[in-house]
Amino acid sequence: MVLPGEELHVKIKHIGMRQGNMVVKVETYNGRDVKVLEGTAEVAQPPTAYVFTGQGSQEPGMGMELYNNSPAARAVWDTADAHLLAVYGFSIIEIVKDNPKEKTIHFGGIKGQAIRTRYMEMTYDTMDKDGVVRTLPLFGDINVRTQRYTFSHPNGLLFATQFAQIALVVTEKAAFEDMQSKGFIQNNAVFAGHSLGEYSALASVAGVLPISSLVDVVFYRGITMQRAVERDSANRSNYAMCAVNPSRVSSSFNDSALREVVDDISSKTNCLLEIVNFNVEVCPAFFRLAYSVISGRY
Repeated sequence: MVLPGEELHVKIKHIGMRQGNMVVKVETYNGRDVKVLEGTAEVAQPPTAYVFTGQGSQEPGMGMELYNNSPAARAVWDTADAHLLAVYGFSIIEIVKDNPKEKTIHFGGIKGQAIRTRYMEMTYDTMDKDGVVRTLPLFGDINVRTQRYTFSHPNGLLFATQFAQIALVVTEKAAFEDMQSKGFIQNNAVFAGHSLGEYSALASVAGVLPISSLVDVVFYRGITMQRAVERDSANRSNYAMCAVNPSRVSSSFNDSALREVVDDISSKTNCLLEIVNFNVEVCPAFFRLAYSVISGRY
């Protein structure tokens, strides 16, 4: 019972999250420190947008702290890792932790033969100089007599496109599942992904791809990109890409000025230099450039 005019003290404590809402516990005490009311409430939070990054943000050990401390995140990693080991013969967890410069896939035994067959069945379409579309194997150097295959990259396999893409989408999916298990994800949240991040966004928020299908798709995507241009023995090509923000040159250097510079360089060097993507069509604008290397190899 609370008497008229009695002084009350209210304590509010944040005790958890539920679907993006803050859950608070409310306790009210009278002047004799006797509890006269208690309850819980959900407090709606400002809308949150969940944005998933693209390739280029990978680094050794990423996501491993969460792997060690979150059962939800660990389940995502372990599911992806088990699938990749069974289907393609490599561990993405090993690549993220150790970033080895080489990884050899052995094709011995029944399991190894099945893995070899999957590599042999991976194909892509290309157009020759006469405009004829041809279907070619992604791994033309693997045949029924191949006993092993070695992936390599001078900076470590985490920086090889096909492995970087898997590592990133699994990291992002694991982080999302960890947040969801803790009640942080709002219903009907706005979400987006940049480039590769589109796959993470669709798999995480929209739930359109199970983790096994997600890593299959991005591995195939990465291999196709990796094989799209000629590379040397160290896995380097004559092509590269960079992001450009004209406003960082000066406030007067706009997108028209950048286009003029790009065209001028391409004309004078007789090398490929093109704006291939508009990340945002606002001021200041961001561009992605693809270029052939004038001197040296990247």
